[in-house]
Amino acid sequence: MKTKTLIIISSFMLLLTSCQTSNKEIIEPPVEENETPLLLEPTGEVNITIENETFMVDFRFDFICEQLRIFEVLTDEFAKLKTRNDLINSYTTLRPVFLPSFSSLWPDNGERIFARVEYMLAQECFSNYCDSKTRKEILMLVVEKQREKWSDYERDRYISPFCTQKTGVFLMSVILVKEWEQTIKFIDRATLQQALLCLNNADSIREDFSNLIVECSEKFLANSK
Repeated sequence: MKTKTLIIISSFMLLLTSCQTSNKEIIEPPVEENETPLLLEPTGEVNITIENETFMVDFRFDFICEQLRIFEVLTDEFAKLKTRNDLINSYTTLRPVFLPSFSSLWPDNGERIFARVEYMLAQECFSNYCDSKTRKEILMLVVEKQREKWSDYERDRYISPFCTQKTGVFLMSVILVKEWEQTIKFIDRATLQQALLCLNNADSIREDFSNLIVECSEKFLANSK
């Protein structure tokens, strides 16, 4: 009899413990989508097919930009960027950095941070977990900043921020390809494919090509639902 009673009591305790664990899981607040950790991927070549069109997107940097040590740990402030919202909020405060022509080609922390943030935003925008609304908000920001990378540019006094010129075009092109169902009206496939490969191209971004991607982005934003 005592053995039977002990079994019943043990079973009841196990059931009670199980209920408590279940209740604890239910009352935990859900994690907001934009508060999830940054993806930090892809980092290589990937293909994407939309509307029966396949594009190659190359997330690799060319040799010159890779040597800029963009992915080193830079500052404590940058290390605090853990979520997509953190990244977007930081990006709103960044401005392109122009270097005096007599300086080294290696950019200072400001230029490296700018390139790194745009690259990480491209990774976020490429994800299916990033919605169209967020992509458009980011696109509005990068359009403004990409124009700044060419404004007040004096060829005899400054070295253009060539690496962030690339990351800006690349970020815009990633958003445009992910929204291809709508952007197909504003940019042709060949131009978009070229932009999606620009990071791993040793050539610098031409101002006219950058302006073309900016204009296509602006048309999309002006006509998007």
